[in-house]
Parts: sequence; C-alpha cells; structure tokens
Amino acid sequence: MGKILLTGFSQVAESPVIRDYINRGVEIATKHIEILSDHLCKEDIPRPMSSDSGVTNSTIAPFSDKLMLHHTNLLNQLGMAAYGTAMSASMRKDIHACYVRLATEIALYGLDGANILIQNNWMEEPPQAVDHRELGLHH
Repeated sequence: MGKILLTGFSQVAESPVIRDYINRGVEIATKHIEILSDHLCKEDIPRPMSSDSGVTNSTIAPFSDKLMLHHTNLLNQLGMAAYGTAMSASMRKDIHACYVRLATEIALYGLDGANILIQNNWMEEPPQAVDHRELGLHH
C-alpha cells in the first residue's frame, strides 16, 4: 500500500527535493517487499500479488507537497508499528533480525523526512533533551 501511494506522490511532487525523498521511499518499499517475499518463497508460501497497476499516469498534483510529505511521514510511523507488531508475534530469530534491520532503515528514512518538514517550516523541531553539561549545571 505504501509503495503504491508513494509512487503516485513521486509522479506529482513539485519540489525536486521532496520528489527525490519520495522516490527513495519507493526504492525502500520495493526492497522490503522483495526481502519479505523471499522469506515466504523459502517456506513455499505464495507471495502476495502486487497491485502497482492501480497507479495512474497523472502528473497533476491533487495535494500539496506539504500534505504528501506529512502522509509519507505517517506511512513511516505505520511501517515501524507494523514491524514492531510483527516482531512481537513471531518466534523466529531470523525474522526478528530482518524486522529490526528493516525498521532501522525506515527510522533513518523517517528522520530525513522529518528534517525536510522542519527545513520547510511545515513542522516544528520536536523538543530535545536538555544538555546539562552544556549549561554548566551537571557536576
């Protein structure tokens, strides 16, 4: 689902920076699908069908870059939650390692997206921990 949405967003994003970021998300999603599908294949479980054909050839943006980037950020959060839930439901260490690696990639991608949102003043920088040493308050 995320790959399809990001594919559509990448076709219509106006900013080259945002288009490149979203295209990177498509590449990550494609890679994750391949990795997880390979695990299914090794267990003789059929791979799910792709529905990439649902993306039209439109290049007219129905949404602003800001809204598309916020949706992409939401997809990242949902992906992290899905991997966490999947990890808690699986007893296989090999699958756990795969989920951790994939979730880490999503986290790094999401951080880059949050930074783009902040740079464009579309999101405030989240509160940071106080560095007491820098303030001279830590003994």
